[in-house]
Amino acid sequence: MNSLMPKKLFLAVTGLFLLFAVPSSRAAEINLSTAYELALAKSESLQISVAEWRAAEARYRQAIGAVWPEVSAKGDTKWNPDSDSRRAGVSASWIVFDGFRNARAANARQADSLARSLDTEHARLLLYEDVADVFYQIRSFQNQRESAQEQIKALESRAAELERRIKLGRSKQSDLLTTLSQIAEVKITIEQLNQSCAASLELLAFMTGQPASSLQVVDQTPLPAVDQVDKYLMAATGRSDIKAGEAGVEASRFDMQAAKSDRAPKVTLDGNSYLYRDPQTQNEWDIVLSVEIPLFDKGRRSARIAEASQQLRISELRLAELQRSSERDVRQAYQSLFYELKQWSELQAAIGVSSDTLALLQKDYELGRVNNLDVLSATVQYWALRRREAALANQLRADMIHLHVAAGKVAP
Repeated sequence: MNSLMPKKLFLAVTGLFLLFAVPSSRAAEINLSTAYELALAKSESLQISVAEWRAAEARYRQAIGAVWPEVSAKGDTKWNPDSDSRRAGVSASWIVFDGFRNARAANARQADSLARSLDTEHARLLLYEDVADVFYQIRSFQNQRESAQEQIKALESRAAELERRIKLGRSKQSDLLTTLSQIAEVKITIEQLNQSCAASLELLAFMTGQPASSLQVVDQTPLPAVDQVDKYLMAATGRSDIKAGEAGVEASRFDMQAAKSDRAPKVTLDGNSYLYRDPQTQNEWDIVLSVEIPLFDKGRRSARIAEASQQLRISELRLAELQRSSERDVRQAYQSLFYELKQWSELQAAIGVSSDTLALLQKDYELGRVNNLDVLSATVQYWALRRREAALANQLRADMIHLHVAAGKVAP
C-alpha cells in the first residue's frame, strides 16, 4: 500500500501540470448575431447581389453621361495628288433634343439601381432567416440530446435501485433487463441526435466559413411574445423586396417613355475647333447643326414601344403578386407562431401532470401496487415530453424570426 502512494502522487502532479500547461482547444462560443455577421462576410450570393447593384449604378452613370456633350481631341492627315493637309483640334458633340429619350433612359437606370440596392437589402434579410433556421436547428438537437442524457441518468439510477431490490428479493431480474433495454434505446436516440446535430453544424460551418469543430452554439434568447397580426401586416408593406418591385415598375415606365421618344426629331450640335491646320488658308473652327426626323423603319420603333409596354405590364404584375404573397407570408408565419405558443402552454401542463404521475408510480412500485413496466412507461412519456419541449422552444424562436422576416425586419 505504501509503495503505491508515491506513484499515485506522481500521476496526480503530472495530471495537474498537463491541465495547466497544455492550452485547451475548446470550441469558440457563437451566438446568432455572430453567426450572421460571419455569414454576411462569407456569402457568395450576397456578394453577387452587391456586384449587380454596383453594375446597375455604373449603367446609370453611363446613361446620365449621354445627356451631356461629348468632347474629344482629334487629328487627321489627308494626302491627295494636288496637296497634303493636316489638322488637329478639339471636337464637341451634343444632342440638343431627342424627345428627352436620354433623360428618361437615365431615370430608368437610376430606378434600376435603386431596385438592385433594395434587392441586396432583401438578400441580407433572407440570409439572416437561413442562418437562424440552421442555428436553432442545432440548438434543438443539442437540447433534445441534453434531455435524453438526463433520461439516461434517471434510468441508470433506477437500474441501480432495481439491482439493490433484486438482491433483497423484492424485484425481478426481468425488471432490470427491461430498464437496461430502455437505456440502450435512449442511447440510440442520442446517437441519432448526434448525427443530425453534426450535419447541421457542417451546414452552419459552410455558411460562416468556420470549421464545424470550432463552433459552439449558445443562445440566451427568451421565448417570444407575439403582437396583433395587423402590426406585422402594416410593416410588410415597407419590405425591401416590395420597394424593389416598385422601383422596377418605375424603371419600366421610364423605359417605355424612352421608347416612345424614338419617334421625336433628333437635333444634334457638332462643333470643331482646330488648333493646328496646314495649309493655313482653311477656317479655324466650324459648327454644324443637324436635324434627323424618322420617316420609315418598317415598324421597329413601334415594336420597341410594344415590348417596353409589355415589360411594364410584367413589372406591375410581379409587384402585385409580391404584395399579395407578402400578406400570405405574414399570416402563415403568424398562425404558426400563434398555435405553437398554445402548444407550449398545453405542453407545460402535460409535463407537470406527467412528472406528478411518474413520482406517484415510483411510490406505488415501492409499495408493490404497480409493476416496473408502468413506471418505465411513465418515464418514457415524461422524457418524451421534455424532448418535445426542447424542440418546440427552439422552433418558437425560429418561427418568431420567420414572422419578422416576413414583415421585413432582420431581428425581433
